Amino acid sequence: MISNTVTLFRMGLVLPLFILLATGGPGWTALALYLGSGLLDVVDGKLARGLGESSPLGALLDLVADRLLTLAAVAGLLVHGDLGLAAACAAVILVARCNVVASFGEALATRPALVSSRFEYPKIVLSFAGLGLAMMPLDQVPGTQIELAPIAETLIVLAAALTLVTLAGYARQTVRALAGQGG
Repeated sequence: MISNTVTLFRMGLVLPLFILLATGGPGWTALALYLGSGLLDVVDGKLARGLGESSPLGALLDLVADRLLTLAAVAGLLVHGDLGLAAACAAVILVARCNVVASFGEALATRPALVSSRFEYPKIVLSFAGLGLAMMPLDQVPGTQIELAPIAETLIVLAAALTLVTLAGYARQTVRALAGQGG
């Protein structure tokens, strides 16, 4: 399947992204890998739907690729010390959320799936934009006076706040389903 091949290629970008961020900090190559992976996330989904290749395996691979990208970006920025304390804590929340939601999904394995929150897409956009801005090496552009770190940190903190809101909703759905009250 072509779409799964694109997703697997996207997974292959994760380790180079982490290494670039962890060893060199923000840089144009790291940013290109991050943005390219995000673009390929859109492409693999459109290919899967357009070519009739949607499958449980493809959905799983896509989910894993998304989580690995977030983990690589957060871990690389943290290792290199490119996030302030608030953004670092918020970034850890973004990564931890994946494990919590996966646990909810496992608990509900034989019940209806969790319904996505209306805050899910805004959270994704804020997270992606915040991490991308944190990678942007404007200090490498002569004459640039723009300070992006406060903007990046604000976006990451807002994404973490929406993450906590969505987690509360998913927890509520899980408890209701396990108690037999439906989703």
